[in-house]
Amino acid sequence: MEQSVEKNRAKKVRVVFSLRLKIILTFLLVGSIVSGLLSYSVYRILDAGLLRQMQGRVLDLAKVGASIVDVGALARLKAGVGSALTDNAVDKVESSSDFRRVSEGLNRVREVDPRLVHFIYTFVPTADPRTATYLVDADVLAARAEKASGKTPGDVSHFSSPFDVSDYPVARRAMAEKAAMVENTWSYDPDFKVNSISGYAPLFSRKGDFVGMLGIDMVNADVRVILSNATTITLAVIAAALALTVASSILLGTLFTRGIVRLDRVVRTFDKDNLTVRAPVRSRDEVGRLSVSFNDMAGTIQEYNARQEALLHAYGRFVPHELLLLLDKGSILDVKLGDQIQKDMTVLFSDIRSFTRLSESMTPFENFNFINSYLRRMGPEIRSHGGIIDKYIGDAIMALFPARPDDALASAVAMQRKLVEYNEHRSKSGYPPITVGIGVNSGKVMLGTVGEHERMDGSVIADAVNLCSRLETLTRVYGAGILTTGKTLKALSSKDHFSFRFIDRVRVRGRREAVLVFEVLDGEQEDQRTRRLSYRSELAHAQRLYFGRQFTEALGIFTELHQKNTDDPVPKIYRSRCEFLIGAGVPDAWEGVEEIEVR
Repeated sequence: MEQSVEKNRAKKVRVVFSLRLKIILTFLLVGSIVSGLLSYSVYRILDAGLLRQMQGRVLDLAKVGASIVDVGALARLKAGVGSALTDNAVDKVESSSDFRRVSEGLNRVREVDPRLVHFIYTFVPTADPRTATYLVDADVLAARAEKASGKTPGDVSHFSSPFDVSDYPVARRAMAEKAAMVENTWSYDPDFKVNSISGYAPLFSRKGDFVGMLGIDMVNADVRVILSNATTITLAVIAAALALTVASSILLGTLFTRGIVRLDRVVRTFDKDNLTVRAPVRSRDEVGRLSVSFNDMAGTIQEYNARQEALLHAYGRFVPHELLLLLDKGSILDVKLGDQIQKDMTVLFSDIRSFTRLSESMTPFENFNFINSYLRRMGPEIRSHGGIIDKYIGDAIMALFPARPDDALASAVAMQRKLVEYNEHRSKSGYPPITVGIGVNSGKVMLGTVGEHERMDGSVIADAVNLCSRLETLTRVYGAGILTTGKTLKALSSKDHFSFRFIDRVRVRGRREAVLVFEVLDGEQEDQRTRRLSYRSELAHAQRLYFGRQFTEALGIFTELHQKNTDDPVPKIYRSRCEFLIGAGVPDAWEGVEEIEVR
């Protein structure tokens, strides 16, 4: 009887123990799967982010290397490439000063991060797009020194040795497009048992001729460390999750998993468009510590990104981002000497009249305050109409409008109206009012970079720019606030948006084609604009008589208009011309065109 009771008790113990084990194994399995999936997600996201960071690092270093390498020496080495070079010929080249200068330049790049830069070299394309030729490998001179000392050097790529790029599509595309590129994935090197990623940057001579390519292979040593640390933390989290699952059953396991899920969501939402996201720290366990570590990392990344954006913003104050876009450049780092485009644009020139006399009455401090106060009001009016401020020349402004000439004229009108407000402010402060002349002209312009490698500047070169500057000067002659050309008016989307009147026919000295000059009246004060529009038809009729050589009839109208509108220089100018031509006679070659100098 007692033996039977003991057997039943032992059976019950075995049943209870078996059920407990099943519960533990069930939650252990669930915890293992959930923790493993979450850890894998974090690992993959971190790995992808580190890959992108390494790609940017390799590409930036390749571009820096392309600017450091002695391209002149490299070009001279390139001239000596040949498939039939003997070993002695190769040794002679590798002992040359040009080879050493290029090698030293490559090794200076390697010194930026010697732990990560595995290989750095230069190569040139051949007639076969699947094959390139090595020029300078940064390890060649060191290998030669090891060989001279009796050591066995590692494999290096000697001068003029072939480089099979058939398995390197990024290298092939970079050579074909002559552009900086980086590989999208890691490449495993079985000899060194490391993963590496390669970037390439084109090398150009000072004249802009393509010389060759710079290649750089960087290993993932830092990435391995970071991923190893992440893996260690992840394994610790998994172990803690399993222990809590076994010890605390469903509740603690659920709470722990919930924390991991929250962290996973935060990690997934953290990218370049959302750097402010942070993981909530609601515990002091492994999940909490991992959240703190992530938050520290996120803060560092956000701070670095903010510094980069501030730096780019600071560059944008000196080199407008819009100019980079016109040159098809994404960053100031991409700009090279000699970059240029040709494009139809409208140019705007503005200048304060009698500024020299005005500035002589002010101290240097007052001069700069005045100029900055004026430009601070004019700049937004240009940008708000799609304009790009190319440069400030003292009190003068040169702006480009790549879209439509309508934008340039609208900007000029807005600037004159803003000037009215500014003069009211100056009057209240006891300062005299100022007047501004604006010239607007459309045409083909060459936009690019000029200077030398240590100092470059963006510049616009074209006859249209010179004529626009001269139009601004002519505003003083004709008493106009805004002058433009017939070509610009013809290119307007709608002429009905502006009020204008014909002023004169002028010719740039040395050119055959005459330019029609028009005054845009919308920027004038309302009473003056209305008054000049009121006799616009009479003025135009008198001008037709003048150009038709009917000077006596034209003189009467011009005289009457001048007597009624003494503040308008245009009738007076034509009256004087008529009196001169009536008295002195009309030259045989007279066309009614005034010649102007363009400086």
